[in-house]
Amino acid sequence: AKILGNIEIGEGAKVGAGSIVLESVSPYTTVVGNPARVVGTRHSSLPAFTMDQTLPPIDYII
Repeated sequence: AKILGNIEIGEGAKVGAGSIVLESVSPYTTVVGNPARVVGTRHSSLPAFTMDQTLPPIDYII
């Protein structure tokens, strides 16, 4: 990746390999491409605490 200019990359941000970053990147955002564009964001700073981590019940017997 190349970061051109006075640009801030936010905490937890991800920049894809080979990307050309021309603008600041917000925290917890994923950017890729030439020029870099946002392809994903994180909705929470602690996603493991807000995700439903239970398994669905099994309907069959082995």
